[in-house]
Amino acid sequence: MLPDGAQLIDPYFNGLLLCLGLIAAIGVQNSYVLRQGLKREHHWLVAAVATLSDFALILLGTNGLGAFIARVSWLEYVFYFFGAAFLAVYTYHALRAAWRGDPTIGLGNGQPRQSAGRAVLATLGFTWLNPHAWLDTTVLVGAFSVQYGGASHWAFAAGAMSASLIWFYSISLLAARLSPWLTRPTAWRIINVVIGLVMAYIGLRFLTAGVEGVRHLLA
Repeated sequence: MLPDGAQLIDPYFNGLLLCLGLIAAIGVQNSYVLRQGLKREHHWLVAAVATLSDFALILLGTNGLGAFIARVSWLEYVFYFFGAAFLAVYTYHALRAAWRGDPTIGLGNGQPRQSAGRAVLATLGFTWLNPHAWLDTTVLVGAFSVQYGGASHWAFAAGAMSASLIWFYSISLLAARLSPWLTRPTAWRIINVVIGLVMAYIGLRFLTAGVEGVRHLLA
């Protein structure tokens, strides 16, 4: 018989690996955290808010909300429409910065040009208005957690939360280390174009999924 502590290792690493696999895909949340790291604009604060938001979504999912969302199909479509609207705004801002140039790039002093409050609100939006965050982090992680009970259930949740902590702080650190080589305006035009196109693509997917969902409900 394994000691109690040893019995928790397996669910912990299952939660860790599952959440790393879900979170590692390039999405709007990761794109924003990466962008803030590259610009060194409140990047540790952004990483903290993204991590704590994921903690909340994981805990909600592993404690029953994930199963509820999975049963209420129309709620998923509401997330899609809100996510599409939010991404439309940030797609516009990213592509406008690519066209006009970003005035905060290349000034050489490395100081943040965006307020901390605005960075926090944007991070919350990219997490809480992101259908993928809800469906992956809350629903899928919640669904996998039902196979565990007692202390193993909490070990699985702790593993999933550890993945968010490791991931967001790692990409923030990596991006901040790379930022000295990306201070040229031309480089940032390219970065903003890429980020804008990623957001536009995902936003269109959200909109399409929402419209198809409504059609399914009305059929």
